[in-house]
Amino acid sequence: MMASRVFPDSAVGLYFNAHFVNLKTDMEKGEGPGLAQRYGVEFFPTLLFLNGEGQVVHKAVGYHNAEEFLKLAKTAADPSANLLSLETRYKKGERNADLLKALTDAKNAAFDPATGQLANEYLKTQTNLSSPENMDFIMRYVDDPFSEGFRFLQKNRTAFEDKFSQKEVKQKLDGLFENYLQSHPNLQLGEVQRLYGAVYPEQGERLASNYRLTYYQQREDMVNFAKAALDHYTRYPSNDADELNEIAFLFVQNVTEPALLQEALKWAEQSVSIRESHYNQDTLARLYFKTGKKKQAAAAARRSIQLAKTAGEDASQTEQLLEKINGK
Repeated sequence: MMASRVFPDSAVGLYFNAHFVNLKTDMEKGEGPGLAQRYGVEFFPTLLFLNGEGQVVHKAVGYHNAEEFLKLAKTAADPSANLLSLETRYKKGERNADLLKALTDAKNAAFDPATGQLANEYLKTQTNLSSPENMDFIMRYVDDPFSEGFRFLQKNRTAFEDKFSQKEVKQKLDGLFENYLQSHPNLQLGEVQRLYGAVYPEQGERLASNYRLTYYQQREDMVNFAKAALDHYTRYPSNDADELNEIAFLFVQNVTEPALLQEALKWAEQSVSIRESHYNQDTLARLYFKTGKKKQAAAAARRSIQLAKTAGEDASQTEQLLEKINGK
């Protein structure tokens, strides 16, 4: 899109031809993959400004219109403002607020994962995090749920919602949570629970409790899954028929302990009472059968088959179950 809309712009052409030797490369063909690896190109388009030694002087990712592209080029050509000069000053130990803010902006434009850490360093230089500029900065760059900046956002959430909106603040929290989880794939269960508590303090324990179910299920640890499920639905009862049926059916498939099956039977019965369907009657039939209640199992199976046929759904598995219940 930039090739057709931005590169042909006359002002862009004049400036770039006067200041740079320009090259457009397909990073997925020919020598492109090698260059991508050398310069850390992971996203397209990536705009690289190199010096004569092949060093990256400046970098940005994503579409830029003509005005933005010119501004980017002028920053790259400025030896006091480009990414290389800012990084050099930082590496020499300079840590003043102006540098940290400028470097955070530049790193963010380059999709550099170090952006969040630099943002934390910048915020530590500030005595008034509630200034409009710093509130904007926090919303834009803070990505660590355990940082001072994020704690300030949580403590002053109402003020942030007034300045931005409830929707935007919620999107910030949800995005930060998901990004942190994805960038830390080896978090242990306790660490994930701590993460929930930090990002969602008012409902963190309920969300963490629900996550425990996913955690154990993904690891096929059904013993702890069953225990976690019982604990979760005891503390946080559900009125969702589908959710109750799903957890009850997982117990049908994976649990043999009679006491736990009795709990699953209660969930299945509750699911049917909320909104009867072919699916939850099938689950109920299987649980009755698994707990030795053949008469109730047969009745639930027949009802499931009836509902399936009325809805035009496949009842073959339930019919097979009924044959098994009847000893055929």
